[in-house]
Amino acid sequence: MKIPENLKEIVDRLGSAMVQALAKDEETRALARAIQDKGFDIALVLEATVALHRREDEDEDTAPGFTLADEEGGDGDGQWSEADKAFLRTFRISM
Repeated sequence: MKIPENLKEIVDRLGSAMVQALAKDEETRALARAIQDKGFDIALVLEATVALHRREDEDEDTAPGFTLADEEGGDGDGQWSEADKAFLRTFRISM
């Protein structure tokens, strides 16, 4: 499947946002400091796989899911799928 350029940009922004969220998380920072206090340097390598599947059976304008209004802090009526919620919970991100 060929991914539209504007979608690639959004996926890149998602990756950057995840890195920023982890970097700003106080518990993560405290644990990293605790490791450093024990005399160790720390390097954290994360890999995130983003799987995109085009919805064939739904109209894009009415399909549930992430909307730009949600992304930009608007009042969109988008819904998150259970898979999306489970993925976010792995990073202790709650809705």
